[in-house]
Amino acid sequence: MRALAALGLVACLLAACGDGGSSSWQGYVEGDPLLVGPKASGQLSKLAVDSGARVEQGALLFILDADTVLARRDQAAARQQQAQAQLDDLLKGKRPEEIAVVDAQIREAEARLAVAQRDYERLEKLVATKVASVKAFDAARGDRDIAAAELERLKRERRSQLLPGRADAVEAARRNVAAAQAQLAEAETALRERSVYAPRAGAVQDVFFREGEVVTEGRPVVSILPPANRKVLFYVPEADLARVKQGAVVGVGCDNCPSGMTARVTFVSSEAEFTPPVIFSVQTREKLVYKVEAVPEKNAASLKPGQPVDVVLGDER
Repeated sequence: MRALAALGLVACLLAACGDGGSSSWQGYVEGDPLLVGPKASGQLSKLAVDSGARVEQGALLFILDADTVLARRDQAAARQQQAQAQLDDLLKGKRPEEIAVVDAQIREAEARLAVAQRDYERLEKLVATKVASVKAFDAARGDRDIAAAELERLKRERRSQLLPGRADAVEAARRNVAAAQAQLAEAETALRERSVYAPRAGAVQDVFFREGEVVTEGRPVVSILPPANRKVLFYVPEADLARVKQGAVVGVGCDNCPSGMTARVTFVSSEAEFTPPVIFSVQTREKLVYKVEAVPEKNAASLKPGQPVDVVLGDER
């Protein structure tokens, strides 16, 4: 109450020096709480705070059940791994085991060609001495050419196995990987969003759901009032309006408030209204007044929403 007495003294002094209007007005504290809810619907599996608790920025508030989302994340992860494996397979060509099979076939083809080449050379000499027929010699030459062609085919096949997949197939595989990664990222984001954290530090004003209840998308579960979201509302008559300007500093007094508390005026209404019922008195209930809003400059956390306050005009800064 000493703070109120000091504020009253300042008000009296200012009134004596002013134009006869009052420099002390009644008001109250108002808060703009943050309503925190989930981005998706679900059953509330854990509530980490309760009304009246103070939370720091980033503190866990609540968790929604995540079984379905977790399964979707695991499926997306499996699809991403499969798509990546297909791309890797196209980029590196055949596996060593597959190449080893072709190598064995090449060795067999080389052996057949060597035999065919010897038969061809032998019959070539025999034809020259008229011992072997030309027909047999032509057959040997054909066998040699077939063996050489088969060997060349196997060698080309081995070279192709060492090459990556076709450009169009590789590009399609890359797109599949990108799509799978996007699905995985989306699923991981949805999973993270099942846990909701405090966007700012403040006091928990209310809790609207309890564990086991189903929360729909966008519905608030917790309301938090940060200190900076408190403001002082007071009402001044037209005679005093000229002295209360935006940016002016006012003194604020209340029961159990710290001494020397000040607030800066951020809004002055341009329209008159009847004195609100919350501050009715015999003297003011029929008067037209103008609403003024002021933001506390310090110790805002000590002010409670709905708390009545006395406001006195201070020096403008």
